[in-house]
Amino acid sequence: MGDLGGGVPAGGGARGATAALVAEIVDKILLVVDELSGHPLRPYQVPLARRILESLIVEDSAKITALQARQSGKTETVSDTVAGAAIMLPRLAVIFPKLLGKFRDGLWVGVFGPTDEMSENIYSRIVYRLTSERAEEILNDPDIQEKLEGRGKIIRLKKCGSLIRRQTAHPKAQIEGRTYHLIVIDEAQAADDKVINKSIMPMMAATAGTAVFTGTPTYTKSGFYSLIQHNKRTARRNHFEVDWKAVAKHVPPYAKFVRSELERLGEDSDEFKLSYRLIWLLDKGMLVTSDRFDALGDVSMRTVPDWHKSPVVVGIDPARKADSTIVTVCWVDWDRPDEYGQYEHRILNWLDLQGMDWESQYFRIVEFLSHYTVHSVGIDVGGLGDVVASRLKILMPRAEIVELKSDRGAQTKRWAHMIDLMGKGYLAWPAHAKTRYTKTWKKFRTQMEDAELTYQGPHIIVAAPDAEAAHDDYVDSLANALYLTADLALPEAEMSNSPW
Repeated sequence: MGDLGGGVPAGGGARGATAALVAEIVDKILLVVDELSGHPLRPYQVPLARRILESLIVEDSAKITALQARQSGKTETVSDTVAGAAIMLPRLAVIFPKLLGKFRDGLWVGVFGPTDEMSENIYSRIVYRLTSERAEEILNDPDIQEKLEGRGKIIRLKKCGSLIRRQTAHPKAQIEGRTYHLIVIDEAQAADDKVINKSIMPMMAATAGTAVFTGTPTYTKSGFYSLIQHNKRTARRNHFEVDWKAVAKHVPPYAKFVRSELERLGEDSDEFKLSYRLIWLLDKGMLVTSDRFDALGDVSMRTVPDWHKSPVVVGIDPARKADSTIVTVCWVDWDRPDEYGQYEHRILNWLDLQGMDWESQYFRIVEFLSHYTVHSVGIDVGGLGDVVASRLKILMPRAEIVELKSDRGAQTKRWAHMIDLMGKGYLAWPAHAKTRYTKTWKKFRTQMEDAELTYQGPHIIVAAPDAEAAHDDYVDSLANALYLTADLALPEAEMSNSPW
């Protein structure tokens, strides 16, 4: 270790460290990483390992994401890097106390998985690296003289104080109270976002720690997916993506196997896209993708606060507990149905009522809808909807109040109709620049893009993800409005030019 030499430049600490010094320290640790594994990291593995070590050294609290093809060695990369860092960082802290002083009592690592069993995979790799014959030789080196002790889910380096602890990210687990310099979340695409944000990430607050998320694509969005998108937009590289072709260049047996899978499954099969091409299949697991949402938005159209030229349809999703009552008003192109009797629809406006008692909401809804010629209003009559429908029949005698059933079969018909309209381009919404800045429009977009689409037997289920602060009120309200035209005869309407 003595050949590192030198000290921290003037200014001290991570901020005073030069890039050259940090790179030199990283190089030395990577030599130990290669010695532990018995072979150098492959070229596509090195950037991820370097970034993890760099973040720990400069203390930039990075949230690093790694999306790699199955069996490409992402777990091996992280486990080897953790093992090498656990040995070297506390010893380098003696040489560079200002830069690495926080590791003088050891590197503390928390390894998490969506379940206890899933966290075992990467943890066992780290343990294997630290207990192998090669590791024993390194730990017995006169400059290191390290002893291991392990118990259950914790392995410690007794002399330097480093520890690696395995824990679960399951929602029912009680995991608060630990402190780590580095957190690794394996199979992050399946991890619970609330647990990560509320219980796991604060464990690094006292150390300005680094988090590493590893995983593969799936059918739905998650915190892992969102973090990847965020990292792709940042100047510093915090996302590392390796598809099967990058691995095949360096591992001939891997190339041979994956090519046989390509021939067996097909390049465009879901299994091959997810496992090897790293393609998120959100169009099969989400109600609408970001690209599709943008495509259906009309950038020339603002919300329309008043419309009497033709009848509109309205969907209402009554508030439940922390939700909002959402009213969605849709224009319908009654004069031009297609050959199957379907119409083009455009959202004109929304009314978002939150934190208002129902007696006040009734009259606010009636006042809002007085600015439109209302043909019909669709309300899901499950629970509170019964009362809302009954009250609006009295307050709006000229409009048809349609009570929509809430059973699984009825909801499936509504979702199928909405999905069909979007697929045909028969649905649009305001997307003018000034409209996109409004809170209402932003909430509409968030809920539409968050809504997950699943199939249970013959039934279609569209709902907000099981996460804190996730809602689907705007989505339900829109589906209620659109379904009013599914089997509707053409009403009499004035001839008028489209305002868009």
